[in-house]
Amino acid sequence: DDLRTHTLSYYDITLITEGTGSFTLDGSVAPIEKGMLFFSAPGQIRQWNFERMPQGLVLIFEEAFLCDYFNDARFVENLSYFCSFSNPPSMLLTDAEYRELVPLMETIYREIAEYETKDKHILRALLYHATMLLNRMYLQRYPVVDRKPEGRYIHEFRASVEKEFRQCRSVAFFADLLHITPGHLNDIVRCEMGITAKQFIIDRTMREAKRMLGYTGLSVNEVAMALNFENPSYFTRLFEKHVGVTPLQFRAKILEK
Repeated sequence: DDLRTHTLSYYDITLITEGTGSFTLDGSVAPIEKGMLFFSAPGQIRQWNFERMPQGLVLIFEEAFLCDYFNDARFVENLSYFCSFSNPPSMLLTDAEYRELVPLMETIYREIAEYETKDKHILRALLYHATMLLNRMYLQRYPVVDRKPEGRYIHEFRASVEKEFRQCRSVAFFADLLHITPGHLNDIVRCEMGITAKQFIIDRTMREAKRMLGYTGLSVNEVAMALNFENPSYFTRLFEKHVGVTPLQFRAKILEK
């Protein structure tokens, strides 16, 4: 397997300290350069393109490490850089920001190396500091307009889609789970994410299809069946419409890299 292209089961914040190339996350491309930050969440497909291995600092953590401690199940996913749909999953730090963040990340590294699991509270506090500092920096680049109260439905919608998208892609189905009308759900999703509810569901489905085509030996028909498409031809047409190439062409491109 090509380790440059993979999906994650954890959250990842990578700061580049040296290197060149490009980084792609679910189709969003950013350059690899000193001071560039990349934010990756579980399930996303990411790809590194470089001739020489970049250098950097990486924070890797699972949601429960922070959420359980703060008794806030949505703490991590509500960080602006992990929940933005219209802004990039990357950010170039200023020199001042770089000088502020690097020592903090290095302190986290030392805490892990010297104390391991002996005192998780200090490690959680340092990680909390880092994630909130980055949240402030990200919001300075990409301010968020105050959300309407209906935004509370977004978390439930996203969680429901993540759980059910392989079995059902009907907007009415998810609206029924939230006890609202399909039209209301569409309005909420469009306001919060800038896309329709249907587009969000299809985007999630296509992301999984790309993962399966790129990193499993399943045939196109088997991928279609796994995603509960009764008609493989329809799956192929939908994939080409949303991705720009056929499933086989997509797989060929992945294998070339």
